[in-house]
Amino acid sequence: MDEFCELIGERIKEERFRLDMPQLAFAEACNVSRGALLKWEKGEATPNAGVLALMAGLGVDVLYVVTGQKASASESTLAPAERELLQAWRSSSVEGRAALEAVAKLAFSSEEKEK
Repeated sequence: MDEFCELIGERIKEERFRLDMPQLAFAEACNVSRGALLKWEKGEATPNAGVLALMAGLGVDVLYVVTGQKASASESTLAPAERELLQAWRSSSVEGRAALEAVAKLAFSSEEKEK
């Protein structure tokens, strides 16, 4: 196997995990078979530009997948749920933003206690 393909495969898998998407759901969202996704993740093949564009729409950091460099935090690299949360925060009043921040802090502190 080609080292470049292996690295891309590892990064695709890493991004899929980050987005919390099962293989089948991710493959379907990319309009490919689960077998094609498995080949990518094993480093046996790489996706084409059209598939990378679909992945970007899912929130995959395509720059990272291809080059290993993380994109700066922008809406294009956020998962759909993350984009919705960011949009809710941006369109909220001062009180709404404070409430969202309080919930986020509460959720984070709960996760820390479970570790």
